[in-house]
Amino acid sequence: MNRRTRLGLHLNSIMAGVALLVVLALLAWLSARYPVAAEWSTTGRGELAEASITAVNRLQGGVEVVAFVRPDDVLARHARRLVARYQRHHPQMRLRLVDPGVRPELAREFGVQSEGALVVSYQGRHEQARVPTEPRLTAALGRLLAGGERTVVYPVAHGERDLAGEANRDLGRFGDSLEEQGYSLRAVDALASGVPGSASLLVVAGPRANWSEAARTSVRDWLERGGDLLWLVDDEDRQRLDFLAQTLGVRILPGRVVEPRAEELLGVDNPRLLALGDYPAHPALQGVQGVSLFPGVRALETTGSGVDWESRVLLRSDERHWQERQNPDDPVFDADAGERRGPLDLGLSLSRPRADGGEQRVVVLGDADFLANAYLGNGANDKLGRALVDWLTSGGEIAEVPGPAVPDQTLALGRGQMIALGAIWLVLLPGIWLAGACWAWWRRLRG
Repeated sequence: MNRRTRLGLHLNSIMAGVALLVVLALLAWLSARYPVAAEWSTTGRGELAEASITAVNRLQGGVEVVAFVRPDDVLARHARRLVARYQRHHPQMRLRLVDPGVRPELAREFGVQSEGALVVSYQGRHEQARVPTEPRLTAALGRLLAGGERTVVYPVAHGERDLAGEANRDLGRFGDSLEEQGYSLRAVDALASGVPGSASLLVVAGPRANWSEAARTSVRDWLERGGDLLWLVDDEDRQRLDFLAQTLGVRILPGRVVEPRAEELLGVDNPRLLALGDYPAHPALQGVQGVSLFPGVRALETTGSGVDWESRVLLRSDERHWQERQNPDDPVFDADAGERRGPLDLGLSLSRPRADGGEQRVVVLGDADFLANAYLGNGANDKLGRALVDWLTSGGEIAEVPGPAVPDQTLALGRGQMIALGAIWLVLLPGIWLAGACWAWWRRLRG
């Protein structure tokens, strides 16, 4: 070693450091110019759901997302990460952060009422996602692609169940769920003047008074014009809405469908409760999983009078169920009383071509209580209701965006596997360690 070799080693170290910095700078430039993302998680939490990707792929041209958040807030970082997932599929999507405290006039212009809201602008139209989540943002994109909001209209003048009501029998919680998915709700006092032209879907659920002839005519006209309908059958509908059943070619069977094994299966002594988890193959039910609870469902059948409707079964009971016409609280099957054993049809879908080339759709469900505030939180009730509304209004073009499910939440082991694990961890491994300790002790004694 001399002075010259030391100088050479120093120069070599400097050149290696400079080369490393150059390589890092080139990698940084390449990462900015050619972004690459890889999803390693089993749940796909860093990737969009299939429904979101479908919506993004339909976008043409630029899209601007305005996030009303403070730039230094945690919501700002969340909005950036959320929009970045969409930008990987549509690079023309641009995010702009706006502090609502600095620009209150802009927040008022877009109708923003809470921090964290996203306003999506596309082809001169605007839609708002009140919370920065994938389901809300995708729903806003779906409304923009559809050319506007999907409006659900429902009458309330005859004591119908209210989609904005808070009583146990009302459907307020389900209405909130629909609004979260991007639907607009509109209550009408009466249908005497006709169904509003802006309606995408008419919902009829549980009137407590007889309809006027003008209201009946409005519903018939709505169906003749190709309007879509969701009819949630309730008490007294066999008499009050008999005109609607005749128009659709549907008959509501008397009595309730009962569950003879309610206490065994559900842990409650209420034969009116039916738990259904096996759904027929139907496009409206794609993606619906889990058990739905129906308290007091009625059986349905087609009469054949609606010759232009194509009917399909949506929900069907099991063979053990029957149509109880006498005492649903203490059921005893009596064929002489006209009672029928299952399987019974509990929900029907009706469809026929529209004059404009589309498809008119109607769903008749034998129970309105399953979407009521008192029962909506049970099982898959909410998801089933939203799936039906989505199929009725848009044909599933923008499907529901579910949250990613975490796999392997439970570990199911058989008896043999449990015995094998116990033998390994409680006998074999401790035995090996004990044998090793004894061998080491024996060697020390000999040494």
